[in-house]
Amino acid sequence: MEPLLLYVDAVTVPVPDLDRGLAFYRDLLGHELIWRNDTVGQVGLRAARSETEIVLSTGERYEPDWKVADPFGNRLVALDSSNGTYDTDAAGAVSRVSRARSEAAQRPAGTSGSFAE
Repeated sequence: MEPLLLYVDAVTVPVPDLDRGLAFYRDLLGHELIWRNDTVGQVGLRAARSETEIVLSTGERYEPDWKVADPFGNRLVALDSSNGTYDTDAAGAVSRVSRARSEAAQRPAGTSGSFAE
């Protein structure tokens, strides 16, 4: 079976200002600028020896963007599970959406995940 996590597509790095971030990551460290979107406050830089992008952002926290494999051949999108998860039945169908809670032991039998088709 192929591992679930294939590679990191992008890593978001918070910066106070895009131009200051570029002065450090592009001008000082030498990463090539790929794209810039001032509307959302982000720029993409090429990582050396990798296809992973370094995304400088004025509004996001440190966070990797994983690309995943699905053993069933579905196209998956990673979701932020900090606010809750989808519970699935034995067939893999979503049976309930659960808000985040501190006691994981209260979760009903079955599988839970933070991936959706």
